[in-house]
Amino acid sequence: MLVEVVCYTIEDVFRARKARAHRVELCADPGAGGTTPNYGFIKQSAKFDDIDTMVMIRPRGGDFLYNGQEILQMEDDIRLAAQLGVQGVVFGVLDETGSFDRPAMSRLVRLAKGLQLEITCHRAFDVARDPHESLQILIELGVDRLLTSGQQKTAVEGIPLIRELIKRAEGRISIMPGGGIRPEHAGEFLKLDVAEIHTGSKTKVPSRMKYAPSDVKMGSDDTQEYHWFVDVEAIKSIVETVRGERLC
Repeated sequence: MLVEVVCYTIEDVFRARKARAHRVELCADPGAGGTTPNYGFIKQSAKFDDIDTMVMIRPRGGDFLYNGQEILQMEDDIRLAAQLGVQGVVFGVLDETGSFDRPAMSRLVRLAKGLQLEITCHRAFDVARDPHESLQILIELGVDRLLTSGQQKTAVEGIPLIRELIKRAEGRISIMPGGGIRPEHAGEFLKLDVAEIHTGSKTKVPSRMKYAPSDVKMGSDDTQEYHWFVDVEAIKSIVETVRGERLC
């Protein structure tokens, strides 16, 4: 089973590699649930040949209903990701009714496929109106994988729907559980017929700065004193769990 790790910094990518994860998903703005990362971050991650790189294509936080200019921006970001040598992109577009926007999704899928990129549909699926209809649309569009928590807060809670999606997919799209998966949960997903899981395990790391003015804050109160980075030990534990099962 493959382990994908969401990364918000190049330090996260180094940590994911140290933990021997198989793939990273690059994002910006964790507070928004992930948006498109910057050029330098993508370029530096794509240089590593020991781990695959997927890039989030999401022009902003909030809902997944995008206007024409935002779709054009997404197309430009897909082209840039391809130019920088990544393996794939991650996106999802909904319409006003909560269904996948077929015309917009089709445009983005055709572009990404034409650039030889893998396509993951992200957790826009988890707020879509009808999961069964949505799954069928993604299959018909030719999307490679679906990242989902089973329309629940965490993937563990969403296992019943995830199991149903796997059955309905019949191997036509990879179902990748993700959302709150930690080392203590990894074993639950070995019971499912999935080839990959997604995790965002983080740990709080003190800043190495020896001086920071106490009365000036940038962002939340502790952002200058601490960083949130990928938790190497947690990811390593997940990787070892799935590897152990594979070797049995």
